[in-house]
Amino acid sequence: MPPEIIGNTIAGLLTIAILSFLYKDNVVYKFAEHLFVGTAAGYYVAFQFRTVFQPRASGSR
Repeated sequence: MPPEIIGNTIAGLLTIAILSFLYKDNVVYKFAEHLFVGTAAGYYVAFQFRTVFQPRASGSR
């Protein structure tokens, strides 16, 4: 199965999970919300590490 199909399927399911909040606050929505916040926080930490910490640790400014 091509990776694009897997990625699009996951994206579609997470979109439906987020839109399930329109019905009621439920476990599926909370899972998608926590997954999004965790992924965003992890991306931010990794981005800051690569752009701030590594250049300063190697001595170039």
